Amino acid sequence: MGADIFVRETSAIRDSLELTRKTSIDIREKAQIRPVLFAAVAACFTFVACYLRDFAFPNLPIMLWGDQLLYATNGYRMVSGQMPYRDFFEFLPAGTDLSYAFLFRCFGASLWIPNLAMVVLASISIFLVTLAAGRVLRNAWVALPAIFAVGFALYGGLDATHHWFSTPLALAGMVVLLRGTDARHVAAAGVLSGLMACFTQSKGVTVSLGFLLYLIWNSIQQNESVRTRWNKCLLFSASALVTFLLINIHYIMQLGLVEWCRWVIVFPMRYYPTMPSQTFRSPIDDFQHHTGFLKWICVPFLYIGVPLIYAIFLWIMHRKRRVESSPRWHQLFLIAITGIAMFLAVTPSLSIMRASAVSLPATILLAWLLARNFRTLKWVPMAASTLSIACAIDLAVSTQRMPWNYLDLPAGRTAILGQGKYDLYLWMKDHTHPGDTYFGIAPLSFPLWLECPAPIQAPGPWEYYRPEHIARSITAIKTNRIPYLVLRSYDDYKNTPGYEAEHVRSLQDYASLHYRKIKVFPTGDEIWQRIADE
Repeated sequence: MGADIFVRETSAIRDSLELTRKTSIDIREKAQIRPVLFAAVAACFTFVACYLRDFAFPNLPIMLWGDQLLYATNGYRMVSGQMPYRDFFEFLPAGTDLSYAFLFRCFGASLWIPNLAMVVLASISIFLVTLAAGRVLRNAWVALPAIFAVGFALYGGLDATHHWFSTPLALAGMVVLLRGTDARHVAAAGVLSGLMACFTQSKGVTVSLGFLLYLIWNSIQQNESVRTRWNKCLLFSASALVTFLLINIHYIMQLGLVEWCRWVIVFPMRYYPTMPSQTFRSPIDDFQHHTGFLKWICVPFLYIGVPLIYAIFLWIMHRKRRVESSPRWHQLFLIAITGIAMFLAVTPSLSIMRASAVSLPATILLAWLLARNFRTLKWVPMAASTLSIACAIDLAVSTQRMPWNYLDLPAGRTAILGQGKYDLYLWMKDHTHPGDTYFGIAPLSFPLWLECPAPIQAPGPWEYYRPEHIARSITAIKTNRIPYLVLRSYDDYKNTPGYEAEHVRSLQDYASLHYRKIKVFPTGDEIWQRIADE
């Protein structure tokens, strides 16, 4: 009898322990699922908010004159059989051009592709930021970084250039390392860093160095052996380097290592800063270019708030980490290192768009700081969240209410803001046909499906435009007897640093002899027509 009671009690205890174990597993699984659900909802909200800023409802892509049209044009030239560095000028690894070429081959060379690419890149970035937030925040606080990002951080960032193509890769590498630093995570982070460098070499280098710094610091904190520490660093570096070479080796072999390094390494350091938009005044000029009340909220957040957030976090971590022992310090430090490395990559050429593309890790730390001090700052999270959502809604509504001009172009129907730009596209559409040769400003080539046989689209009076590219462009114009040139007067830049009229003198002299100016648009663009008897 006593034995039966003992068996029943033992069985009951076993069942109770099993139930406790299953309950614990369910709780852990729910804790893992919730950030994913938050991330999915945040990504969907971001998609809608950004879509309404890049498309006139319901589905017309807005003609944006940002740099994304330049990279889309490069992708279009690759689809036409041209190669970067050899046939057209490029100072970045070919990742962005290859991505656009791939999309055009899959879906056709349409204007909606760059705009939708930007919407998707922003949504993926917010998804990854929310996943990362789930590692250091709990409950509703997990959603706060995405809320800050969609209003404040994405204010000036909707320009699908290499900066935005590389940002999700940096965030993905961060998320991988947040999950652990064993061999598979280190190798995966290395692959993502190599891919990142294929889009933006400067961000690839700074973020990779940041990841290596974190691996060394974390290894020291975990009391790992020196051998383990350096094995991780070697694995990360080898994964990144092999990935980068697999994508770029074709171009290195075609050009030769020295020539490839000349454009991808030397040029960005030596000649890229000569452009007027890359001087110390650029952030101020960029701020003045933007209009509306929102710039007084969002731009200070991007230029001042983001670096200040990193500084405050590092100060708190330095003071409190020894007193408050928690594994989250390691994860928070990784987020800070990633954000600082991303910000440093664009500091020499800071702009609102670039600052937007690298500001997302700061939103996680901002949410953590507010959560940590919630007792004294009870009203701040709600107020900041409301303001950020209001900014996102205002940007979307303002975009939809703008007086758009609609035009059917070879690359698709589009919405154009400004009568001057509309008239320029309409005139070029009426006087050219898809496949015609063309030389001039970049925003016209891809939308009108015009072929540019020159290495550059339109040179300017700065060292950025190399003499050999201008000479080759003149040869291409002469050989192909290009009927129209669309050039821009640079008289407004005469007092800017680095202005040298001689850089474009040879092209201007050739155009004056063989072309005549027939039309000038309010945008400052000039139509030059080839003289008939030439």
